Amino acid sequence: MKREQFLSRRVYVLIAVMGLWGTAIGARLYFLQVHKAAEFRERARKQQQQALDISAPRGLIYDRTGSELAASITVKSVFAVPSQVLDIDATAKTLASITGLPRSEIAGKLNTDRRFVYIKRKITSDEALAIERVNLSGIHFEDESQRFYPNGELAAQVLGYVGLDEQGLGGIENKYNDIIKGKSGKVVYFTDNHGKSFNQIAQPAQPGVSLVTTIDKNIQHFVEQVIREAAERTRAKAIYVVVIDPRNGEVLGMASYPSFNPNSYKLSDPESRQNGVISHTYEPGSTFKILTLGAGLEEGLVTPDDRIDCQMGSITVAGQLIHDHKPFGVLTVAEILQNSSDVGAIKVGLLLKEELMAKYIKLFGFGKPTGIDLPGEERGQVRSLNLWRKSSIGYISMGQEISVTPLQIASLISMVANGGTLYRPYVVKEIQDPVEGVVSRTEPNGIRVMSERSAREMKAMLEKVVTDGTAKSAKLDGYRAAGKTGTAQKADAKGGGYASAKMVASFAGFAPASNPVISMVVVVDEPVGAHHGGEIAAPIFKRIADQVLHYKGIAPDVEGYAPPRYIATPAKSEKPALILPKPALEEMKIVGAKFSGEPASSSFKSGDITVPDFHGKSLSQVHNEVRQLGLTVNANGHGRITQQYPPAGFKVPLGTEVELLLSSK
Repeated sequence: MKREQFLSRRVYVLIAVMGLWGTAIGARLYFLQVHKAAEFRERARKQQQQALDISAPRGLIYDRTGSELAASITVKSVFAVPSQVLDIDATAKTLASITGLPRSEIAGKLNTDRRFVYIKRKITSDEALAIERVNLSGIHFEDESQRFYPNGELAAQVLGYVGLDEQGLGGIENKYNDIIKGKSGKVVYFTDNHGKSFNQIAQPAQPGVSLVTTIDKNIQHFVEQVIREAAERTRAKAIYVVVIDPRNGEVLGMASYPSFNPNSYKLSDPESRQNGVISHTYEPGSTFKILTLGAGLEEGLVTPDDRIDCQMGSITVAGQLIHDHKPFGVLTVAEILQNSSDVGAIKVGLLLKEELMAKYIKLFGFGKPTGIDLPGEERGQVRSLNLWRKSSIGYISMGQEISVTPLQIASLISMVANGGTLYRPYVVKEIQDPVEGVVSRTEPNGIRVMSERSAREMKAMLEKVVTDGTAKSAKLDGYRAAGKTGTAQKADAKGGGYASAKMVASFAGFAPASNPVISMVVVVDEPVGAHHGGEIAAPIFKRIADQVLHYKGIAPDVEGYAPPRYIATPAKSEKPALILPKPALEEMKIVGAKFSGEPASSSFKSGDITVPDFHGKSLSQVHNEVRQLGLTVNANGHGRITQQYPPAGFKVPLGTEVELLLSSK
């Protein structure tokens, strides 16, 4: 009996223990599978999945003719799954020799518990090809989008540049970054418990909108070519030029020297990336007399024929003796502008007095940004009226004690050229969605600030400056031009006052004077040697304006003008000589210098890479192909590819340069 009772108790104890054990297991399972389920699912997901963002292709940027100024191309980034790397030291050594990165830096990235690390983003085609050839375990590639500027330095400060993370860092790229950057995509990598990838799911990136600018690629080229040559000739610290359509405020060309290549912006000086047309401030000197005399005309205080005694070159204002650049006696108001008399301008300023002068400074757009759609615009410096000294009216009347930007002076001269309307300058003409087409179009925005009568009188006076005054070197071939020179000393930052050896030469003008289609400002900062606006800046205006007007097909407005004709004989051709106008001849020379339809040498060496057929493609499409093949490109023209050398099907070595000729026709 006792034995049976003992066994029965043991059974009950065993049942109780098993019940408790089962209850504990059930509770633990409930805790893990229910209470902690979400947490463990997330931990498992992190261990088994790696999500990577894919940069979206930025929208294209076009010039006004449809030529690509900025595009996005596909490049490779190299990354590692550290758990798959068999030999960290050997892998780091190999990758360092290919990418140029320090071996220790790569080894540190590989020696980690992270499931994914970038080795180097957006590598070159040569680097990608070399890494593919060595076939390292644990090393993989992903495709990313990279900004590409097919014209190199052309319009660099206007376009801006893009960082490694596809963030716009200057110019249009920065101003319109939110709408042209697109939406990033994702790639999800799945790995098993051994760290091996076995699947991936891609969420495609959505490209951004495209922009059509007011910039004309050819006009921009004319501007940059001329100021580069002028910089060598004058040894100036910097040169700034802007060309505007005065009828609506569209910027046709805008350049600062020195410049940079946005494809390799990290190699450039930060100062060269700044757009000096909108950010550089300086005392305008005599170009500001346009405002002084224009305000006098508008207020009815003077007429072009009024005679003013210029006192043989000196005047005292509030106890301050001011000397003219040369002695003048009695001059008409038109002659004051024509000869750039400081005393004459001061006397007109004294007629205006402080209140009216301050009114027109504000009305004509100084002391505030023009509102151009570019980042980094300065407002210049205009002191409040209550901070003017008693002598300020004299100095401001001739362009001292005030600072401006080249773009503000360009807006002023454009206002006179178009008959009195001050337009907001702009560089983006249209915004185009890849699906919906044009979603936004910029409309000219201007306000009348001068009567047509006053503007007409000022235009006639400015034309006399070119024909008979200080700007004779701005005379154009076949076109009537108008404008005003400026020469100003720079302020001495250390000792106060003005630095005698540092000058700013400038010219503001427009053409044709009979019906202006372009206005332009040229500013030359610290030229060496000759330093007057008529000597330095006016000839730059002439060279650019001559090319632009011929290029635009504007009819000459000089009565009886007969354009010179040139004979151009194509090289190695039996065709008869063609009689061409000068612009066409120059264009032939430009094209011929870069693409002749024949190789630079007699033949290319044979290699392993087959040259594709590029005919009919855009430059951005070709660039993707040649990068992947390991070739380089030398392109000229815009539009679609019409000629190439070597021809399609040739086999060439790695690194061979392919010459391309593009045309929009």
